[in-house]
Amino acid sequence: MNPILIAALLALPPLTDPPMLAVKTNIPPWGMTVMNIEPELYFSPSLSVSLPLYWCPWFIGEKKALRVFASQPELRFRFRRKPTGHYIGIHGSLAWFNIRFDSYRYQDVGRPLLGAGLSYGYVFQLSSHWIADVSIGAGYASMRYDRFYNTENGARVDMRRTSYWGIDKFSLSIGYIIDL
Repeated sequence: MNPILIAALLALPPLTDPPMLAVKTNIPPWGMTVMNIEPELYFSPSLSVSLPLYWCPWFIGEKKALRVFASQPELRFRFRRKPTGHYIGIHGSLAWFNIRFDSYRYQDVGRPLLGAGLSYGYVFQLSSHWIADVSIGAGYASMRYDRFYNTENGARVDMRRTSYWGIDKFSLSIGYIIDL
């Protein structure tokens, strides 16, 4: 076996004892009918990784639709050796979308929305297994999208490129911790 690989494996922090998995859902997106789930694996006493997935396939009406598949994976560093308390994180953003709103339809082109940022959060223990997780993040996002007239087989109006610096993450999640 490669000695560099062995050294890297030995340098990894130990798994939590026992390893834990939290399965969460972010409440605010449900208000816009965006289904979501966020598994978070605690792979050391102070590090975890979360992989939230957001999906909305709905047509709300003739002039309104929100069709999106997105993820915002995050590596979190905890200040306590428990799943509760303060944490900071670094996250990426990835989203494919097709949105109808009034006169126009907006659809990603060639690549999804891409971004990255930093976040801060706090996890509250509600019971022995239930938690509440509140976090906010800021960062950069870049996207290219086509704008169409919002009619059946509407003509393409133009292609746009947009960059954004600012708040790119907010979550108020409820979750359940599973000891593996």
